[in-house]
Amino acid sequence: MVLIFGSIQVAKRLGIDQPEKINQLRTLFVTTTIIFYTLGLVIRQIVISKKNTTPFEYSEPATNGQEQPTVVKTTIGEYDLGEINKLLKSSFMSTLIVSALHLYFKISQPLIVQSVLPLFSILKSPIFLVHVLGFSPTGEYERPWVVKSAFGNFESAPTPVDSAAAESTTASSTEKPAIKASSVEEKKKI
Repeated sequence: MVLIFGSIQVAKRLGIDQPEKINQLRTLFVTTTIIFYTLGLVIRQIVISKKNTTPFEYSEPATNGQEQPTVVKTTIGEYDLGEINKLLKSSFMSTLIVSALHLYFKISQPLIVQSVLPLFSILKSPIFLVHVLGFSPTGEYERPWVVKSAFGNFESAPTPVDSAAAESTTASSTEKPAIKASSVEEKKKI
């Protein structure tokens, strides 16, 4: 949030959002968008060229229609490719929305924000840090990567799955109804 408001304040101080400098703002927006997508495609090619076929399991959090999280079995290469594709698609949608806001409604503040946020998000993303900068994928950068929300919502974070833990989880989930049933019977006796 500080980055958003800070970039708008810097733009106001420099007068970038004034009508006579709108072409400079458009040039900044197009340039940073090109840099972002170039970085994203470079990371995508790095992931593809590594061909990492190490098996990887993680559990997706339960959605509205599901009671239990689903276990996803994939490879590290497929997971990384999916994550970079997800990052590129979400940024593409926001780029389209910001472009429409600017072209149809003549609003310039979203151009300022969209010139800063995508670059910041890709440079701080674990996929960039692991594949481009060579950070070790352990600790904070361990897969599955958690997308940090601006609002601090970490409830729907995917978690790595250990095969022994997965078996004990399914065994304990079948035992829970029996425990509940016996506690109900005990209450009836009392």
